[in-house]
Amino acid sequence: MTNTDLAPFTGAGLAIVPIPPKSGKPTKAVVAKGWNMPRTADNPNGHTSNIDDLLKCGKGFNFGLHHGASNTLALDLDDVEVARKVFEELTDTQLLDWLESEQRAEVKSPKANRGKLLFTLPVGFAGAQLRQLKHGNKTVFELRSGNCQDVIIGQHPEGGAYRFIGNPAAIPKAPAVLLDMLEHWDDWKPCFDTALGIEQEPPKIAPQKPQQGEQLPGRRDPIQEFNQSFSVAEILTRNGYKPKGRDRFIRPGSESKAPGVAIMRNCADGIERIYSHGGDVLNDGFAHDSFDCFRLLECGGDVAKALNWNPDISKHNQRLYMQERAKNAPESMQSASNKQGQTEPRDKPEWQPFPLIRAHELTGKPITIDWLVENIIERGSLNLLFGEPGAGKSLFALDWAFCMAVGIDWHGWRTKPVDVVVVAGEGHAGMGRRLKALESKYQMQAPARLFISQRPANLIDATNAQWIADTIKATCPNPGLVIIDTLHRNMDGDENSSQDIGRFVANLDGFFKPIGVAVLVVHHSGHGQKDRSRGSSSIRAAMDGEFSATKDGGAIVLSCHKAKDFEAFKPLQFSLKPIDLGWCDDDGEPLTSVYLEHDGEAKPTTKKRKLSARDDSILTSLSEAIAAHGVEPTAEIKAKFGGFDSLRGKQQKIVNIEQWRELAYKAIVVDANTEDAKRMAFKRCRDKLLNQRVTVEYDNYAWRIFE
Repeated sequence: MTNTDLAPFTGAGLAIVPIPPKSGKPTKAVVAKGWNMPRTADNPNGHTSNIDDLLKCGKGFNFGLHHGASNTLALDLDDVEVARKVFEELTDTQLLDWLESEQRAEVKSPKANRGKLLFTLPVGFAGAQLRQLKHGNKTVFELRSGNCQDVIIGQHPEGGAYRFIGNPAAIPKAPAVLLDMLEHWDDWKPCFDTALGIEQEPPKIAPQKPQQGEQLPGRRDPIQEFNQSFSVAEILTRNGYKPKGRDRFIRPGSESKAPGVAIMRNCADGIERIYSHGGDVLNDGFAHDSFDCFRLLECGGDVAKALNWNPDISKHNQRLYMQERAKNAPESMQSASNKQGQTEPRDKPEWQPFPLIRAHELTGKPITIDWLVENIIERGSLNLLFGEPGAGKSLFALDWAFCMAVGIDWHGWRTKPVDVVVVAGEGHAGMGRRLKALESKYQMQAPARLFISQRPANLIDATNAQWIADTIKATCPNPGLVIIDTLHRNMDGDENSSQDIGRFVANLDGFFKPIGVAVLVVHHSGHGQKDRSRGSSSIRAAMDGEFSATKDGGAIVLSCHKAKDFEAFKPLQFSLKPIDLGWCDDDGEPLTSVYLEHDGEAKPTTKKRKLSARDDSILTSLSEAIAAHGVEPTAEIKAKFGGFDSLRGKQQKIVNIEQWRELAYKAIVVDANTEDAKRMAFKRCRDKLLNQRVTVEYDNYAWRIFE
């Protein structure tokens, strides 16, 4: 390997991973311990931007680009033709334009029908990870970022050399569609599957209720005429759906850009329909024609209102119906006169009194609380667990579910063995890894009494709520807990609307409580307010128990904010325990996950004063300095300070204080515009940030603490 080969990459500040040969042959899968950490005297296998370190590597080495340290993304096209069809089906992107662009950065594989494009990620992008799309046993494409690497210089294991095309110092910015896929993979996955022809089962056609007088000769069919007058695309477009790709639409209000609504043009009866994978009212397991889309989107599901879309058709059919009744009127009247004095028998439901109980019956003996998790969740209760992204709220919910389904203690709190159902609206791709981590934590297989949904549910709709409740009754012999994760992904409504939240809660009370289960709703915290849940205040008012998961430096704190009939527990402190799952991806790289480790009662934190405008600008200059000059923390800093093992901490960089000072001085505005005045202002702000645990300083380096 020559200086000429590596210099453009190290000169661009990219982190290069040396990959030693395996059994004397080149390999693209690095297994050397410490490869994904910076190179130090104690870690000679780590990645580096120092060309002298790399030139010491022996014969047969390949060299990979570490995406996390380089802030890069690889679109790895294992099957260019299939991937091209998928992108054209779902997006407005032409992959061939990317592959033929003169500005592209590409690693050319010696194998045919392959391609690997490189992009840079935005500074601070939090969605970096490995995403993989498979069709059968073959990989179609991967989005590779975060803690993984790709060979850019060297020999392919099956023969031939890798060839880099482009300028390492001018790698293009990642297109918005790839960033959206990284952040919202669970939304895109069902879209990819349908584009590849993968369906768990063909969607059923939505059933239609019989119409009044539909057999009358000369009657006009309002449904048929509606479908002939309006296409499904027209109905979707006028209701805010945006066309994307080929016969695909993005629902209004979607957090992602995944086109979860697809037009079906080859139905057996020749009628055009749509099927939705998104979190909208159309996602109910059925395929819908134009009329049904109109009924659901514009008539609130009211069939009678939808049937009256054309008053002329309604008047015509009503006239025919009245004429038919008039023909039969004499016979009816004669029948009535023959039965003079008699009344038609009617089946009346047996009268039942409204349930009341005498007060002294309640005080005769104590009522024992039926705990599912001791002092946390009571059978039949309605509970809320909220938290910011990355605070572990879903980890807590799944941990409770695992312990209940087995009947084992949860960190010393007794649980009751019951069947648990998780209605998972997001995170399907990572669910298996989280369960695998819990298997390692508790040293047992995931329990058979724990059930996970394979799609979200629209629980603002009574029909959907009834469907889930009936499924639970049919599947679970002893149902105890239903987890809704998250509220946003399982409710096609406005979480800021007290009316929509009221319908959501009414359905939980009306359909889930009668089967004897407690409900745990997982939700997001408010924007800029970690101490309350997002959306309408009526959410909290409806709950029996309310809990939060918050980040405190490198720790996670579980708190109880509302306990209707029991004493709230003191805040508990946890940490994230990373674990190697013993699984590898297609490139042989290890897959990891995390579980929660209990660290005792939460330690009190010092209340922070609000930062002044000057302090805030100096803190911002620290972020800018890290973005421009940040380096990986040393092994000594990682060992001495916590937080670097968390998911966010692994992305954290540090910066020399002098480089921070240089940018901060430009932002400081003082009356006496002198070096001494700026020096004092900078010193006072640094002390304040340190005291409030906003920043850390050590060995002339500084970095931020992200809560």
